[in-house]
Amino acid sequence: MGRVLTLGDHRDDVVLATAAAAGDQRAFAALVARHRVGVAHLVSRFCEDPAGQEDLVQEVFVKAYLNLGALRNGAVFRGWLHRIAANTCIDWLRRQKAEAGVVAGLEEDLPDERDRDRQEAREAKRRLEAAMTVLRPADRTLMVMLGLEEKSVEEVAALTGLTRVNVKVRAFRARKKLKAFLEKDHV
Repeated sequence: MGRVLTLGDHRDDVVLATAAAAGDQRAFAALVARHRVGVAHLVSRFCEDPAGQEDLVQEVFVKAYLNLGALRNGAVFRGWLHRIAANTCIDWLRRQKAEAGVVAGLEEDLPDERDRDRQEAREAKRRLEAAMTVLRPADRTLMVMLGLEEKSVEEVAALTGLTRVNVKVRAFRARKKLKAFLEKDHV
């Protein structure tokens, strides 16, 4: 999926983040260049519109720049940045919900064909999208990271600041809520 970060990358990030916090614009530009693809990938899980994705990515990096002083010395920059990205996406979902009255589902991107398999796929996608709206934004984020992005419980815990047990419990409850919703005729 993405490149594997090594211990050297972590050290480089710490050096660059420290320099950027001290006002070195080139150091921050290097951090943006290094982490832009990962942030864009995370953002794309919440927003399908390319222009909206770009706006969210920029918002994430602006927040990161403004909060570099809050990054604890030795902290993993990537995890800290992805936590900012996840929180920015949750805030964006809340704004969308407030504007639309409900969280809008993803637009159907399958061609309008009579093929039965494609119709079933569209229906399954619609049901899942409708079910995801019953989850709180934070739980939806967990489900996206665990299910769609295939992150481990440990990775999700590091990105969200939750304990591994809390991630497992919240994911279990979210899956149970999704299952209950899908078993009813709500969709």
